[in-house]
Amino acid sequence: MRGHRAELFLRFVVLGAAIGLVVGLWEARLLYFVPSIREFLVVDATYVTWFLAPVVDVALFGVLGAVLGCFATLGRATSPQRNLILAAVLIGCAGAHVGWASHFVHSNSVVPEVYSRFKDILFPLDRFAIVFVLALLLSYFLRRRLLPLFSSEKRWPVRGLSKALLVIVAVLAGGVVFYSAAQSLRFSRAPTSAVPAKNSPNIILITMDTVRADHLSAYGYRRPTTPNLDRFAAQGVLFENAIAATSWTLPSLASIFTGLLPHQNGANAFRVINPGWKTISSVLEKHGYATAGFNANIFYGQSGWGFGHGFGIYDDDPTSEPYNLARTLVGRTVIQPFYQRFVSYDAFFRRNAGDLNADVFRWFKHRSSRPFYLYINYFDAHSPYVAPPPFNHRFGKMPESVLRRWGFAVNLRPATPVPAYQRAALMDGYDDCLAYIDDQIGDLIRFLKASPSWKNTIVIITADHGEAFGEHGAYQHACDLHREEIHVPLIVFGAGIPAGQRVTAAVPVRRLFPTVLDLALGSSVPMHQSSLARFWGPGAAQVAAEPVISELSASLAQGSAGEISLTTAQWHYIRKLDGEQELYDWATDPKEKHNLSGQAKDQETIENLYARMQEIVANSYEPWLGREYLFPLGGSPASMPSEHVLAQRLNPPPERVGAAQAYFRPSISLKSEGPPMSEKELLKSLPYQ
Repeated sequence: MRGHRAELFLRFVVLGAAIGLVVGLWEARLLYFVPSIREFLVVDATYVTWFLAPVVDVALFGVLGAVLGCFATLGRATSPQRNLILAAVLIGCAGAHVGWASHFVHSNSVVPEVYSRFKDILFPLDRFAIVFVLALLLSYFLRRRLLPLFSSEKRWPVRGLSKALLVIVAVLAGGVVFYSAAQSLRFSRAPTSAVPAKNSPNIILITMDTVRADHLSAYGYRRPTTPNLDRFAAQGVLFENAIAATSWTLPSLASIFTGLLPHQNGANAFRVINPGWKTISSVLEKHGYATAGFNANIFYGQSGWGFGHGFGIYDDDPTSEPYNLARTLVGRTVIQPFYQRFVSYDAFFRRNAGDLNADVFRWFKHRSSRPFYLYINYFDAHSPYVAPPPFNHRFGKMPESVLRRWGFAVNLRPATPVPAYQRAALMDGYDDCLAYIDDQIGDLIRFLKASPSWKNTIVIITADHGEAFGEHGAYQHACDLHREEIHVPLIVFGAGIPAGQRVTAAVPVRRLFPTVLDLALGSSVPMHQSSLARFWGPGAAQVAAEPVISELSASLAQGSAGEISLTTAQWHYIRKLDGEQELYDWATDPKEKHNLSGQAKDQETIENLYARMQEIVANSYEPWLGREYLFPLGGSPASMPSEHVLAQRLNPPPERVGAAQAYFRPSISLKSEGPPMSEKELLKSLPYQ
């Protein structure tokens, strides 16, 4: 009798594992061919998912089978009818798994708070109930054939099936190991070019995601957060007032990559970067550069958004085993919550700066002999502000309660003021992360300096946007266009860059597109008139500063927070979607504490700045793929300057935004793509930014 119970238990384990194998292969097919974001240009999964998904599902359903096998062996006598019902339960679980996985497939895998995002736990229960009932009905009609399978008289080849499953699992595990080994060798395949570049400098562009300038000690911050960047700034040029094109990653990086404003490049939460635009990497690759990009942004830095365009190698999270595991249902609903609860309140697959550096070092050792363009996007300063030891308490350790309250917060504009101790703890954690990034950038530069190629290398360090800590009621970013969210660091040093210079003029970070091309290609392309190199080269004192436009689409921002702003040498003017206006004299009020828009003496200034904003936009090169970014420019006819007035103020006409991009005559599809669903449903489906 004991032997029969043991065999019955094994039958359920084997049955569960076999079902898990089938479900796992189905899930692998789903993940391999369907991107987590509908608009992705490429699927964010690699072939390792064909090994990972079946392995974890075999393990999951093997455990479920073991649990049901225990129930099947309870009591003095086993019952074939009970065993058949338990088998139906196992099939019902498979149905719930399939349904829930399908439900998740178009929800970006980087959302760590899976249970707060899908609160309706009835969803998988509904699928379970439907499949369970169908399995019971089927077993009822086929009971004469099925019942003998669960009786002691019917023998199963349990040992043979167990061995076969073990072999299959071993092969799948071997596939994961092979993939891991192959990843370490992937950088040895250097692309070739028919147009070799000669005597051109190597260019390294580093973006530190979510880094505001005024929290860097190089910009006068009260804490020594960035000693390495301080030293690099002293060796080169520091721009004191670099302004990002927007306050969140996707359109901001798109502006850096293309030189265009968001309303031109069109990048938005429902629209990827149009492949027709020329990017820094695509131009340099055409001119013979070896190009490589390394991205740690788990939200909006992936190649699916179009950032891999033009790179010979673009290494982002979808290439890693943890990310592919995170896309599976087990990864989302079991591993991620467990990791957050017991290990670290963060995404378990997130790569820190040390991980990214290791991949960069590996690539660097196998790169070609050609000049290279290297892009690195560090992500460590992004919430939840969890720096690795010993940096996690450099300026203060963030309490667990604050971390869990704000780490992946959805409401970034709380109705009531955040307690002072929580706000201070958030900034402590943020500054800890800045110290860690600075340390890792220091390691990177030390590694590169050991190479003979260093003497001909230029490094550019900047950020895509800043971060808010309640200065204007908002936290994190993508909330508005105040200075804390768009004022970013910009440091250039290396071969041919003068040391110890500081540029006070406000400059747009999007001008890194012509700047990099100017530094790399020189007279091969006419980029110097648009390049930031004018601010440190001959005649720098005569270079006139330009007004800087920043744009934020209401399609992503909370509520009606869509905004457009203009930064000049003295003023920062913000116009919101609802027509509300703000004016700050940032030259004397850098924290923007005093809104001057209500003062009568400043109304003429506001009118002039608004007209200037309209002029710059009107003179930007078309096509405009993201017209939703311009909605805040609207207003009543009475508030809009006449064409005659605009014509008078266009003397002399400003340089048209996008002139550097227009030089390459990009071939852009004029197809206008809007949100594929209602705005409410769109915002529910978007990854956190």
